[in-house]
Amino acid sequence: MGRSHAAVDSVLRLERELSQKLPDDRKYGFEQRGNLTVRTYSRDFARAYHQRLNGQVERQMRLALRLVGAFWYTAWVDAGQPDLNALPRTPSEKEQQRLALEAKQAEQPPKTAVAGHED
Repeated sequence: MGRSHAAVDSVLRLERELSQKLPDDRKYGFEQRGNLTVRTYSRDFARAYHQRLNGQVERQMRLALRLVGAFWYTAWVDAGQPDLNALPRTPSEKEQQRLALEAKQAEQPPKTAVAGHED
């Protein structure tokens, strides 16, 4: 998190500089998301911003991947390096039911409004 925070000033500066160069009609576009039309950053703006960031997003994603792997490895070591081949290959009946319920709930639209996505 400290590494991300250290880049805040340059990330915001680059966004501000690019925003000053592009008029709103080139900075924003509209997308259809379900029944809603929402305003989003345009592809032109996103592409230009990505170029100005010079690979920063990819570097942060790679770092995140390494950190998640390190957490999992550390948890495995701290657990005494159990034999993972002994784990069941298929979910239990209870886990299958839970996953089915979760999938069914994901298909239903949210019952509460999401900020910026109101009708």
